[in-house]
Amino acid sequence: MTRARWMFAMVAALFVSVSCSDQPTNPGSGPGTLAVRLTTPHGDDGAMTFQVNGPSIESASVNGLLQLFTLRVNDSTLVGAVIGTLANGAIITLHVPDGSVAAAYTATLREVADREDALRASLAGYALTVTR
Repeated sequence: MTRARWMFAMVAALFVSVSCSDQPTNPGSGPGTLAVRLTTPHGDDGAMTFQVNGPSIESASVNGLLQLFTLRVNDSTLVGAVIGTLANGAIITLHVPDGSVAAAYTATLREVADREDALRASLAGYALTVTR
């Protein structure tokens, strides 16, 4: 074997060993959290009911200023209510087995009440979105 071929073989072996690492090919997959974000046209929302659907939902949580009540319908459906001062932004944190598939989750707003416990007559202008 000539010196040039031997050097080529060594460099090729180095590249192959570097490319065959133990690191996952998709570093974004695995357990993670997703945010359920509220868009509201009002500044005095005090409660909402919702439903989240997706591949699998392990649990849900909210910050300490809100109260969350949930019912797991099945492995991929969660219904619940959030009570407290609601505003635009992340309201609920979903704990899921694969955080890289946020687009596979949907959140639906069912009802909203103001801080005086009166149901909103319309959900126009409201939205729930699931983001990573």
